[in-house]
Amino acid sequence: MRTRTTFRTARLVSTAVAAGVAGTLAWTPAAQAADAKPVSFGPGYTIPDSDGNAAASHIGAYGPPGITVWGESETYCADPERKGPQAAGGYTGPKTVSHWISSETGQAVPDAHVAYASYVIAKYGQTRSDEQAAAVDATVYEFLAAGKYALEGSRGKQRLAYPNVSRTARTLAEGYIAEAKKLAGPYTLHIKPSVEKTAAGTKVAVSVEVTATLSGAKVPGVKVALSESGAGTASGTVTTGNDGTARWEFTTSTAGEATVKATASGLPGSQLKVLEPRDSSAQRMLLAGDTTAAEDTTKVTVTPATGGVEIHKTDPGKAKMAGAAFQLLDPATGKVVAEGKTNTDGVLVFGNLAPGKYRLHETDSGDAIHALVPDQDVVITEGQSAKAHPITVVDPFKEADLLVKKIDKKSGRALPGAVIEIDTDTVDAAGKHQPGKKVTQVTTGKDGTAKIKLGVDLKDGTRYLAKETKAPDHYELNTVPEQFTAKPGEQLVVTVADTPVPPTTPPTTPPTTPPTTPPHHPDKPKTPDTPDTPGGALAHTGAETTAWALGGAAALLLAGGGALWATRRRQKAAAEDETPDSEQ
Repeated sequence: MRTRTTFRTARLVSTAVAAGVAGTLAWTPAAQAADAKPVSFGPGYTIPDSDGNAAASHIGAYGPPGITVWGESETYCADPERKGPQAAGGYTGPKTVSHWISSETGQAVPDAHVAYASYVIAKYGQTRSDEQAAAVDATVYEFLAAGKYALEGSRGKQRLAYPNVSRTARTLAEGYIAEAKKLAGPYTLHIKPSVEKTAAGTKVAVSVEVTATLSGAKVPGVKVALSESGAGTASGTVTTGNDGTARWEFTTSTAGEATVKATASGLPGSQLKVLEPRDSSAQRMLLAGDTTAAEDTTKVTVTPATGGVEIHKTDPGKAKMAGAAFQLLDPATGKVVAEGKTNTDGVLVFGNLAPGKYRLHETDSGDAIHALVPDQDVVITEGQSAKAHPITVVDPFKEADLLVKKIDKKSGRALPGAVIEIDTDTVDAAGKHQPGKKVTQVTTGKDGTAKIKLGVDLKDGTRYLAKETKAPDHYELNTVPEQFTAKPGEQLVVTVADTPVPPTTPPTTPPTTPPTTPPHHPDKPKTPDTPDTPGGALAHTGAETTAWALGGAAALLLAGGGALWATRRRQKAAAEDETPDSEQ
């Protein structure tokens, strides 16, 4: 600023002071008694004017703790060749300005330069630091005056090179210029929730970023206030980091639509706030400390709180089963809602499920010896965690396939019609195996076999007894049970052999012996004198009759024995014909 020095009476000085207190500045620092202390313009440095008049100009702000231009606000000159604020006759405004014509060059200043100057004045202008105020003043002239008052212009260099001006002022000015070109507004605030739809009781993360629209750069150090309504009453504040982003979280409490509103306030203004002098020959003044804000809103659909279920998988022996695969199905559509496998502890967790009924479907038991369980309904309750909703699923061992064979013990022929009972194998107090509970019974078919599926309760197998309760025709009942062990998924064969019923031998009747006639012995006559024996045949005696009788008896005995032998042959043949053939 260029200030012309004049000398006035003490009376004028007192009048000017009164005017300054009233807010219409009309004084000159030299307009005081010669022995009075120089009046301070504000933060910055007193320098010679462009004509070389010592202590006639100022680089820095106009305001407290110096003269008052606009209340407690610091102000900066915008027209370097015009009269100082003491010639303004007061100021009006502030007026918001987005376009600017340089009073130094007479040309329109790029709108971006207006935004740059606004950024620096707004962010750094409200200061009591001499170096900072001088740097802001030099930056304003760079963007709005240009020409010889630009930072590298002749007067611009001169103003910062006076011995009483800190070298820090120029360093700060260079930094402000670079920063403004990157971070000056206007600004956009963008918030984005991590999900568009979620359940009550869940956390939602909201990403926050503030962007300088002129450069596209994200702005660090911006405080953003956020609040959520509709599904809760959460609120909080975050500050963007060095990358210009931040993150905020809230927890939905009820179903509905959550509205998240974010406000970034206190951003440096992107338009000039101009104080217009009542006397147009005086400089326009720029108001420091202006701020702007950016807002954004987003919505999240909140469904009722989710629930879960925790599957605990065991076998009948309570051993934990890893690798068992399950699906959770929508019963209305059959669509798979969730799926997974049990871990090494036999546990599978399904979480974040909408309340309602589902079907639990096992697809793989995880090994070769366990069977799948039937589907079952699972009801998910709103807000109930999986940990609070455990379900134990016990996979049974696979059934054993038993083939019972009934055969002839001697020939090995298959025997149909045998009734075999399967009982559990129990051990009595003496340690002997005894038939326990009846499990089932089967009858062998034409091929002498019967098939049965048997349940298995133990990994090492379940013991059973197979006993015959009815033998095939013409066979003796086998009273000795067959012991066997049925293992999970095993195919086994148990053979029960029978012995034919022995044939019945009819009693034999001895042959009838015909009666014999005892020989007749006539009285012996008195012996006469024995005559000479006549010649010819001898006389027949009883000895001849006895020999004939014995021969007849022998013949009858032979005939009876032959008949008995023939009868036995016929009985044996008949018994063999009645025995079932294994090829039938």
